[in-house]
Amino acid sequence: MKKLCLYIGSIFLILNFTSLAKASCGSSNCSLIRGSQSGLANEDRFVVDLSYRYIPQDKGKKGSSDFDGPIDVAAIDFANGTIEPAHHREIRTLNQLAQLDISYGVTEKFTLSMNVPFYNDRYHEHIDDVGGAPEFSNQDGSTGFGDITLMAKYGVWQTTKHQLVAGAGVKFPSGEYDLLNSEGEINEPTIMPGTGSTDPVISLLYNFSLVPNKWNFFASVAHRFTTENSLDYEFGDSTLIDGGVNYQANEKVNLLVQINSRISGRDEFLGMGVPNTGVTFVNLTPGVVLTASESTAFYAHVQIPIYQYVNEVNLVPNWGLIMGISYGF
Repeated sequence: MKKLCLYIGSIFLILNFTSLAKASCGSSNCSLIRGSQSGLANEDRFVVDLSYRYIPQDKGKKGSSDFDGPIDVAAIDFANGTIEPAHHREIRTLNQLAQLDISYGVTEKFTLSMNVPFYNDRYHEHIDDVGGAPEFSNQDGSTGFGDITLMAKYGVWQTTKHQLVAGAGVKFPSGEYDLLNSEGEINEPTIMPGTGSTDPVISLLYNFSLVPNKWNFFASVAHRFTTENSLDYEFGDSTLIDGGVNYQANEKVNLLVQINSRISGRDEFLGMGVPNTGVTFVNLTPGVVLTASESTAFYAHVQIPIYQYVNEVNLVPNWGLIMGISYGF
């Protein structure tokens, strides 16, 4: 169980950390593809993981270049069915997420998991009505319950040193996606706790133990196929590609270094592309896992951007933090 907690609680939970930073006006949970649940749990055993993430966004980008100019982004007028380019000016968004992940090993090769982002808080600041009169700064963020994802994983290939796990699941529209802003209008889609869409998810994980219980390498890919919600808004498909290595320093300490990448397509409203949406992020993610007992492990990871690309202009994360606890029984 010790090895299982280290394996799932540290390596795979961090794989989806990049998915929080989404598009204009902060971030969205629309792509909570659960890297943490790509692995297999032991037969007839549960793994429960509770995590917290913090991601500040106040760094301007134009394409892949740093940008000190105004970050003017589009807004959606849902009432009139129009896209308003350069509607408001982004200042910053502070993203916080608390999530519960539960996995159950049905058999040695088959695992079911559920991912519950039960707390989503986005402190958001922008200058409204750019070019109009008057301009004013407000705080139109959101707080709420996110979208639940159910996944099933199967061990396609398992040997002493190799493991290949295929997964498939569905992200359900359990989170609110039509909250109102301070002006009584539907808020920006990328600020919402949920997306309002039912989205299929697939994943594939390969793990290689170079030195059993010492050196471990992995690579994974996951993709979310988006659908349109009842507001005629569709988030862009998201792909996560990750790889890394972990080193078991001693019985209590596991050190990890990962490269996490995320590619998200442009959003659409009524079939039209939404400006300032769609990103490509690549992050370096060092981390540590501390084993408290045979069933419990604590972990912390810091994400450092090494490549960030946005369509048009937008804000991107400066850094990110994830920490949590895994418990197996």
